[in-house]
Amino acid sequence: MFTVTEEAGARLASKLEKKEPGMALRFVRDDERGGWAVRPDKATKTDTAFAHKGHNVLVIDEESSDLLKNKILGIKETDEGPRLRLYGR
Repeated sequence: MFTVTEEAGARLASKLEKKEPGMALRFVRDDERGGWAVRPDKATKTDTAFAHKGHNVLVIDEESSDLLKNKILGIKETDEGPRLRLYGR
């Protein structure tokens, strides 16, 4: 099962502060960079949603859910500040 840590949820929430109400970030494949990216979007009926303090902050579709089933979205501290990071189990 894909897991979002509390710290990652807080980071996602901070990225949404200036977005319209009801928006979340969608986890999508970024084939150009060979990884994943987040894009503002709204949840659909078939999405899996992850909440932070009662508000959806991340949504993933069924295909992405299968690809991410053994991953954890966490935070990595860098010189530029905290960054989202996928970790395997």
